[in-house]
Amino acid sequence: MKKYDFDAEINRKNTHCAKWDYQGGDYIPLWIADMDFKAPQKIIDAIKDRVDHGIFGYTSHDWELKDVVVDYYKKNYDYEIDKDWIVWVPSLMPGSNLACRLAGGKILYNTPMYSHIRKLPEEANCEYQEIPLTKVDGVYTFDWDEMERQIDNDVKAFVLCNPHNPVGRVFTKEELDRLSQFIIEHDLLLISDEIHSQLIFEGNHIPAFTINEEMKNRSITFTSAGKTYNIAAIPFAFSIIPNDEIREKYRKLANGLFATPNALTIKAIKAAYTECDDWREELLDYLKDNRDYLEDRISNIDGLSINHNQGTYLAWIDPTELNLENPWEFFRERAGVNFSNGKDFGKDGYLRANFACTRRTLTEALDRVERAVNEINNK
Repeated sequence: MKKYDFDAEINRKNTHCAKWDYQGGDYIPLWIADMDFKAPQKIIDAIKDRVDHGIFGYTSHDWELKDVVVDYYKKNYDYEIDKDWIVWVPSLMPGSNLACRLAGGKILYNTPMYSHIRKLPEEANCEYQEIPLTKVDGVYTFDWDEMERQIDNDVKAFVLCNPHNPVGRVFTKEELDRLSQFIIEHDLLLISDEIHSQLIFEGNHIPAFTINEEMKNRSITFTSAGKTYNIAAIPFAFSIIPNDEIREKYRKLANGLFATPNALTIKAIKAAYTECDDWREELLDYLKDNRDYLEDRISNIDGLSINHNQGTYLAWIDPTELNLENPWEFFRERAGVNFSNGKDFGKDGYLRANFACTRRTLTEALDRVERAVNEINNK
């Protein structure tokens, strides 16, 4: 019997909500990556309990929170990390920004790629190189030949997103082993964004520092509870940096920039990682059903195709057969559905869809999309 109601309709308008309030019009929002689901009650209760205390002074280091992170990796990956490896960061992108600065050269990543990772060169004031992923038997993966052929000698870091946003891949051990060879051969730092690592439908997530001993010593891994438990507005993430020299350099760069987690954050994260497993399991079931429904609907609309999603709550849609000048604008204006624009991910003409919403919202959005496509197909 289900304990949680992910079908509950919650009005998010007029709550300073980017997803619903700041999208430039009254659209069904399937764009920015947060969920339309209430956070777990255990997290809400933990925050309320701390609020009721009534005093919000400076927060000391919380070593117990590090124990929670250690236990998380032991439980989920059977991997024993050292507490000293953990470095708190306010969120993944400031943390990744600093990692790019630490690398001290160009960064390399594959497109399509999460739009904020594509902003890192500007934010971190570094050069960059983009090399597209390729499709093998309909599955996005690394284009090893092109990567070897094109890599610039000035590249010092490879930025990985796993599970991948926006194509929804959960990279296999074989793929990650091959990637580690590439990184070793070109003497790169691996910067790994793993914020969706608890949102896996197929396959197994492999943290970057567990790939092999070499990756353990040349990687900075970032993750957070923000996506999984829908608490992105609570500023908290952490990095795992096993290499002592890299970690010390990173801490020095971060000195005075990153604060320790605040009192409300500590309460929320402890609750998320220790009391919310049952909520997450039901969330995954609901998201998987939404994914299957979305993929079935899109694949049955003439002119649209969709990449099969293995992880994250984000889907990658190909509308290129419709020959639209601007598919993102077309579906906003003709269907009233706001997708993310593929152009922002380095793949103009594609769309990213967020299916972490109620089935009712998803159904209405897809009905509108289907009607809009039928109108142009039947002309």
